[in-house]
Amino acid sequence: MEKVSTAVKKPLDLSDTLYELRKAKGSLLALCDELDEFGSLVCRFDDDHSHDNAVWIALEASRDFDTWKCLIFCARDIITDQITAIDPPEADEGEK
Repeated sequence: MEKVSTAVKKPLDLSDTLYELRKAKGSLLALCDELDEFGSLVCRFDDDHSHDNAVWIALEASRDFDTWKCLIFCARDIITDQITAIDPPEADEGEK
């Protein structure tokens, strides 16, 4: 049976590229803000290894983990799509 590609090949649209990369930049900037807030808790714990500070770090990490994951994967997907549009992967020999 012949291998069938399910990939959609669309032409590079430079007008959308800047918009998509700005969306990725926005995700990365939001992630930086989230990590800055978390970093302040880590610094507070570094200065005072109290049980209360440890609990705050654990709660904040637990609460923010899904947000961090979403922001990271959103930026990664946008950037990956743009890289693929600029430099599409080589076609397999069987698909030519």
